[in-house]
Amino acid sequence: MEFYGQGDPYFGGTAADWALYKTEDGGHAFISAADAQRRKLVRAYFPTEAEAEKAGAAASTRKGSISALPVKPRLEVPTAQISWIVGNKHVGEADGELAEDFADRAKRAGAADADLIAQIVADALACHRANQALVAHFRL
Repeated sequence: MEFYGQGDPYFGGTAADWALYKTEDGGHAFISAADAQRRKLVRAYFPTEAEAEKAGAAASTRKGSISALPVKPRLEVPTAQISWIVGNKHVGEADGELAEDFADRAKRAGAADADLIAQIVADALACHRANQALVAHFRL
């Protein structure tokens, strides 16, 4: 989220807190919910807080205050299955390959909602980061 401005707009303030969305060209931008809905954009999800804040800082044009807010996964996100599948993959696998694999798996399983697919991919990447951290910690 990007927090910008002061005071409630209903009472003459300028506050406009926007979420980070993935744009049509694959980039990221802070956009109002109404504009994002009109353009049928999906919120940006990230595997780690640091990655979210870095992407938010890069996308900020209003130079507001950036905060990475945790998102509780939707009930349809099969977190246990994702963890198991990622656990059986090599920790050196590229993020792009992993993301593409899980997006394809979600679509083959019947997921048509782009937001659900984005959450599944972000959860897979978060599991991948956790596995990479374990390997680094134990110097495997």
